[in-house]
Amino acid sequence: MKAHIALFAVAVVATLLTWTRDTVDVEDRDLAVVWERDSTEVVGLHYRNATLDLQVSRRRDDDGAFLWGVQTRGDEAPMEFPVGMEGHFLFEELAVLRALRDLGELSPERKTRYGLDDPQRQLTVRFTDGQRVLAVGDSVFGSNDRYAMEPSTGMGYVLSRLLVDRLDSGDGAVRERSVHHFIDSEVGAVRISGPDGERRMARTESGDWTEMDGGNADAGFGNFMERVGMVAIEGYDNLPALQTLTPFLRVDYVSVDGQPLGFVQLWHDGDADRKTYFLRSETTRTLGRVPSILGERVEQAVGDVF
Repeated sequence: MKAHIALFAVAVVATLLTWTRDTVDVEDRDLAVVWERDSTEVVGLHYRNATLDLQVSRRRDDDGAFLWGVQTRGDEAPMEFPVGMEGHFLFEELAVLRALRDLGELSPERKTRYGLDDPQRQLTVRFTDGQRVLAVGDSVFGSNDRYAMEPSTGMGYVLSRLLVDRLDSGDGAVRERSVHHFIDSEVGAVRISGPDGERRMARTESGDWTEMDGGNADAGFGNFMERVGMVAIEGYDNLPALQTLTPFLRVDYVSVDGQPLGFVQLWHDGDADRKTYFLRSETTRTLGRVPSILGERVEQAVGDVF
């Protein structure tokens, strides 16, 4: 008897869960794969809504392949920026695009009901052999998930709000945020250069810094490197021309086995009242703006290490 009651309770709970999450037509519950490709076949995406135009594409230079973004918001000037790991994850997700619901082929009435007769959002994913386009419509009643339709087929879907929200965030969801991708324990030596000279320092197994040719540990240099390590990327908008900036530091990192790891170069705009700081590193390929307090702390310490 108890077993029957338990099974009945489970069935009731399952029915309630199914009923409460069924915010679209009953026949539209099944998950679906909209398309399925290898992530290496995705070469770009283009997403737009009423105020945003975002494009991310694969590029290559002498240092290898990378992702690059171009964004326009409203009347602002276009902004270009490097794309970080979140952008790579997004490409992988778009290679095998899963929908929460498969709505089947949409009638004109359903297109209107789902906000797909005049959609305000559109996602285009470019592959090596062509492209696929999704129009994105209204929110599903009771959630922020979105109706979508592939115009070329008329097939409708429900996309997760998590995907659409990231796309609506533009550069905030995909831009490069890391100055370096290596970890601190990989660094065995550095070369720092600035207006007052150059120094080559090695790091011991205990983490102390000494001159490359030996000598006592330099605690002050360790503090300086901690400040450099705290430098972060604030954004890539409203960047000045490089020739208008004043360089004040470059740090080249070498691994424990003597191989180049990366670099960071720092500039300021020379403003007498409140300087603005900028960096470039192996991950950015372009200037990025630095939080003023972090750039200022490094500049204040530069004179003490040469």
